[in-house]
Amino acid sequence: MSSSREVHRIYSFMVLLAFVLATIYVVTYVTPVVPASYSRIAAAAALAVVLFIVLRIVLLLIDRWLPAMEVGPRTTIKQLVSLAWFALMGIAVAAALGVDVSSVVLGSAFASVIIGLAAQTVLSNVIAGIALLATHPLEAGQRVTITTWQFSNVFPTYPPKYFSNDYLINGFTGTVISVGLFYTVLKDDEGAIEEIPNSILIQALVRSYSDRIVTTVRYWVPADVDPDEALRRAAEAAARCSAVEEVRSVAIDEADQSGYVLMITADCRGNSQRGCRSAILRELLRELPRAGK
Repeated sequence: MSSSREVHRIYSFMVLLAFVLATIYVVTYVTPVVPASYSRIAAAAALAVVLFIVLRIVLLLIDRWLPAMEVGPRTTIKQLVSLAWFALMGIAVAAALGVDVSSVVLGSAFASVIIGLAAQTVLSNVIAGIALLATHPLEAGQRVTITTWQFSNVFPTYPPKYFSNDYLINGFTGTVISVGLFYTVLKDDEGAIEEIPNSILIQALVRSYSDRIVTTVRYWVPADVDPDEALRRAAEAAARCSAVEEVRSVAIDEADQSGYVLMITADCRGNSQRGCRSAILRELLRELPRAGK
């Protein structure tokens, strides 16, 4: 209902804008009714009305384009747009009245450069926040992993894993709480709140998790257990797990004189690899000690 109301208001302002433009054309070129001495004043007033109607349309489009944004950030964006628009409107109306605005434009450009250099970080966050809110790569409640070079992690190193083909994603995993104008807020698996500047986030790799996630589990088996029996029992154990939706493969990944490593790949329900991996390992611990007996 609110969406259709916004569309109706946008169409109403467009019709009003078309009516104002048509009226200006008629009274200016078809049947001139304004004295020549007041032509500049009339033109400036008409220009102000047209620009104000355009501003109203732009503000309504912002509400329509950014419906998922919180009220606070959306209001800030609308205020910034209105401020910049009124500044341009003042310059345009002054020019229509015959005022030389070249010095004003040059002064404004110089001031804009100074302000832009002084507030480069803040402006980059704001622009990046607007881009994120407009393109919707992140939404509240979405589980993601953020990987970026600005926030580095240290890989854990374990001697037994030197020759393993396992890999770690060097990033921050959590649930998106909100996407604001300056920061995007995540809540990680430990419950900590992480606020990431939008200017960094827009450059980052974002790994998004759906309600179905692929999980790989590696399990070491002693060499005296028959491999065929171990493969069969491992497949049965993984399929029996309540978190598993489908077992993709069960294979021997590594082997030495003391034993071999089984690699189980499965599609799991939910978006937490840790929970699914734990459930599969629990079933493997129950099943495989009986393998070969």
